Amino acid sequence: MEQQMKNLSLCENAGQADAKAPKLGFKPLAAKMPRNTTKGTKVQVETNIRKLTIAKNQPIYKYSVQVSYVYLNKDGAETTIEMSKSAKKGLQHEADKNRCQKMYQLAAQKNAALQSGGPYFYDRQASLYTLTQLKTQKICFTESQGISRRPNFVRAEFKLEKVDQSFQSTSNDIAKTVNSCPALADKTALEALNIIVSGPAFENQNVVTIGKCVHYLIDTTGVDIPSKEYAEGGLYSGIGASKSVKTLEGTDKKEPSLYMTTEMKTTLFHPDNWPLVGIFQTYKDFHFKLEANSFAGRRLEKAFVGLEVVLDYGQNKGLGEDGSIMKIRGFGPSAKTNHFQIDGVDTTVFAYFQKKYGITLKYPDLFTIEAKGKTGKIHLPAELLILCPSQVVTNDQMINNEQADMIRLSAAKPHLRKSITDTVARKVGLASNNIYGFIKVEDPVKVEGIVLNKPKIVFADNKVANLADLRARIPTDFAKAGKYAIAKELTNWELVFMQREDIKGLAENLMDEMRANGMRTSNPTVTYIVNGDLEAVFRKAKAANRQLIFFVIKSRYNLHQQIKALEQKYDVLTQEIRAETAEKVFRQPQTKLNIVNKTNMKLGGLNYQILSESFNKPGRLIVGFETSQRTGGNPDGSIVNLEPGTVIDHTIVSPVFNEFFLAGAVSRQGTTKTAKFTLVYQSNAGEPMWNLEQLTNDLCYDHQIVFHPVSLPVPLYIAGRYSQRGAMVLAANQGPKFTGGVVDLEKTNKEMGYGGKKLFETRFNA
Repeated sequence: MEQQMKNLSLCENAGQADAKAPKLGFKPLAAKMPRNTTKGTKVQVETNIRKLTIAKNQPIYKYSVQVSYVYLNKDGAETTIEMSKSAKKGLQHEADKNRCQKMYQLAAQKNAALQSGGPYFYDRQASLYTLTQLKTQKICFTESQGISRRPNFVRAEFKLEKVDQSFQSTSNDIAKTVNSCPALADKTALEALNIIVSGPAFENQNVVTIGKCVHYLIDTTGVDIPSKEYAEGGLYSGIGASKSVKTLEGTDKKEPSLYMTTEMKTTLFHPDNWPLVGIFQTYKDFHFKLEANSFAGRRLEKAFVGLEVVLDYGQNKGLGEDGSIMKIRGFGPSAKTNHFQIDGVDTTVFAYFQKKYGITLKYPDLFTIEAKGKTGKIHLPAELLILCPSQVVTNDQMINNEQADMIRLSAAKPHLRKSITDTVARKVGLASNNIYGFIKVEDPVKVEGIVLNKPKIVFADNKVANLADLRARIPTDFAKAGKYAIAKELTNWELVFMQREDIKGLAENLMDEMRANGMRTSNPTVTYIVNGDLEAVFRKAKAANRQLIFFVIKSRYNLHQQIKALEQKYDVLTQEIRAETAEKVFRQPQTKLNIVNKTNMKLGGLNYQILSESFNKPGRLIVGFETSQRTGGNPDGSIVNLEPGTVIDHTIVSPVFNEFFLAGAVSRQGTTKTAKFTLVYQSNAGEPMWNLEQLTNDLCYDHQIVFHPVSLPVPLYIAGRYSQRGAMVLAANQGPKFTGGVVDLEKTNKEMGYGGKKLFETRFNA
């Protein structure tokens, strides 16, 4: 099967092996099929999607913008860097966009052609859109003062000129923005309209824009959501709104229509422009001799990896946003103990900065900051770094209860969320009924949805779960109806605690639950992590041929990544629960059941089976591929107040692709959101949409560990978890393997993958 999966591909003409595959996007997706109108119960659904009506026959003129900065290199020759086509990422990309915006504003102040006509909409990069044609076809502007504080800066150049006629557009070109072959869609009008709709937000002095489409309020007065601040790290919450303009099916059978989604965003931010050491001092257990590999050091590192800092020494001293930016990759040895070679001579970070820059470090015994240099990793003193502004706190950087707090903060009930979203969108500038007299924004649309039938959940001895239990707190929650469908045996396992932190009676409670569900089990061997030596536990467990190492560790130790990396290295299955969770086993039966559900799945068992018309077709292989973006991206719309299994496959979907929105699960708190699914390829043209929708919904019930549906079909959920595990193992091993300075994928997969290991035969990532 593994070899077959490697060779898996899509091909309509299997016999033509030598046929040249079309370029990506030039092959049409599956032909549009009729919507599902019969299978399920019809309901009315409110959305956050508004129809946009634009004036007919309105030209949209596009101009190319080029913003370049000219510097002197070490040889005294000029070198030019184009900011408007920046290939940088993260804050460095945002900084380049800000430089472009600064030059555009100066050009508008000093050039008469940009002071009349309009309105003008600049994307802060390489495109300017306007509803009236400029009187001149080309504008050139140069400025050398007040642009950059870099000592080698010479001048900035601004050039604007009309693009070729083929790139011009009108308000009548909406139908051209979609095509069954994605690469053939002409997105010019859509790109322009996205910028135009954001125009009021870009002009709003009370708004900070992150990426292309998320606009945050600086002053949140009048918004009925409490702010959140944290002493550790100086973190603070922000609220804003995102928007996306899409061409959707609509209700006009002759042509597609424009729609805009607006979605409330509650986000946690790092403080702006703080000295890095100053932020460190807000964390408990921090001191100026803290080591990187200490418990407090590892905890602090987790909160800062991925953040960007500006250098504040040497030629970068005092430059702020004009200085060099580095991304924190980790912590290293102290400046006094961190040795490296320079010109063949051994030195330390402390000695290097003293000799090179005349800086005697105040905190030479503090860990250093690891970053990527021109030729490899470098280590920098934390006291010479300043945190860049407008940085969002990622989930990986949350080391306290921030994630749960932010979920609660944004978890408004549907009617409240709608009201708050409208307020935020209005304050940001995304809710005008009439944008520049060109775009009319209508009220959110209501559409008809279908609530699909629930699948049949079967435990051992054909005992069926009740999915219509009126006693259930959530309608789609179901109770255990019998023993596991496939119960595994666990006779050689190990229960591991930190030294002197064991929990009496835990093993007995877990074994009782295992036996109650049909598993055969024996008493575990109880061992301890002594002096932080985690790897010793794995060496001994490997020698004892353990089936499972079951870790029970307090969350503050933050050993999850190390445990999973060592699991892969030693090929020994592991399960980890927090000690705080283990304490609940004695008073919360559901917690105990969830833990054992996971154990049985990890061992290769099956807790229950799913029976449905769509799920059990013979010869059907289900493969999960998950892709995601950690930041940015456009929202495709979320539908509120829905019963799980609600599907919408018309009006607010693509006019050329088979798409549907599905509310796979109920929201435990706040407003239900949906996922959008697109049918890319179909070998059986007769397969109806309802069958694909039902299959997708049924797969949401197959989590096996929690007895209720989840928001994504489980193959996608599992694929996402495996990609996270791969990233975790990669990080724990200091990145991929290299051969000749190039990433060696074969070697990396061989050493850090799971193929050929016993773990491959288990559900190790359950």
